[in-house]
Amino acid sequence: LLGAMLSELLTNWTIYANKAAALFTLLIIILVNLAVGMLPHVDNFAHIGGFLTGFLLGFVLLLRPQFAWQERHNLPVEARSRSKYTVYQYVFWLLSLILLVVGFTVGLVMLFKGENGNKHCSWCHYLSCVPTSRWRCDNQ
Repeated sequence: LLGAMLSELLTNWTIYANKAAALFTLLIIILVNLAVGMLPHVDNFAHIGGFLTGFLLGFVLLLRPQFAWQERHNLPVEARSRSKYTVYQYVFWLLSLILLVVGFTVGLVMLFKGENGNKHCSWCHYLSCVPTSRWRCDNQ
């Protein structure tokens, strides 16, 4: 949900009155969720994967309100030739769709092959748990 909210904020940037406050608040909430994921027995990879998926799906699925589009809805057909989307919105949509398809395909192939993604990354286990004097992170 936070990823979708961030993509909505970026897509509809011109609609917001206080852009800095909206972005700052959302980034603080995202950082708190990632910090909670550092605790043991909390899967931060699920948080990161859900955030990235929500971010990309937000560009693909969320509506892009345009104030002028509602007024054009009642115009004659020949006057409605202009699209309600801008070029950057189409670019975000296309890139997000490609990344989602590639990501899900790679994930499914790794799942069905029984491949452990952590074997290819020596520091990735720190994304899910940081060992301290109070707890250990057992790599299994």
